[in-house]
Formats: sequence, C-alpha cells, structure tokens
Amino acid sequence: MSYIVRTGNLASTPELRQGEHGPYTYARVIVSDRIRQEDGSYADGPAVAYDVAVSGNQATNLVDAAQMGGNIRVTFAGRYRVTEYRGEQGSRIQHEVNADEVAVSLRGQTVRVITPSTSETGD
Repeated sequence: MSYIVRTGNLASTPELRQGEHGPYTYARVIVSDRIRQEDGSYADGPAVAYDVAVSGNQATNLVDAAQMGGNIRVTFAGRYRVTEYRGEQGSRIQHEVNADEVAVSLRGQTVRVITPSTSETGD
C-alpha cells in the first residue's frame, strides 16, 4: 500500500455515519492535474475520483464544513490503494484512501477556523 497526499474538490457533501468506534464518513474527492504541453502551456488532465475514508473528529468537521461551504476544496493524506473490478459496463478502477489527515484548502476560498475553548474540552 502506498501513501498519497492530494488536493481536490468534494464531489458532494459527505454523510456522517456512526459506527462502533465513533463517527466516520466517505468523501469523494475529484482531482484534476495540470499537465504541461509541448508548447509550454498547461491543460487540465483527466479527472480522478478518490474515495476517501475519514473517521473521528475529522469526519465530523469535514461534514460540517461541507454542509456550510458546499463544494469545498480539501487536501487529504493517507494510505492509498487501487482496486480493479468488473461491473456491467466492463472493468473499472477505484482509488481508495484511508485518510490520516483531511484539511480544508486555503486556495481559492476563505476559511474561518474555530478552536474549542479550554472550558469546552475539559482541559
């Protein structure tokens, strides 16, 4: 398994779920790389969809941010796996990431960070 760090846009607002180990979500993040052409110009490459599994407080915060901001730009880092499967429409490839970190990107959007006060966390 590889490790990957990428930045892209949420395809839709992820749904928060509750499991026996706490909250989690699956976020689909669409990434399109800029590819340098022979003439020196750049063009958008093909869009790649990553299915990003996020757990705990990061899952809660990601869903909250997406509900408030819509199609937000995020950066994710984690263990990466590519699987191939056959469906009705032939062979398909799935890009899966088990995220260690998820963050809202500051590029092209305004972000407001709210940190819990000491009295709220009990510290």
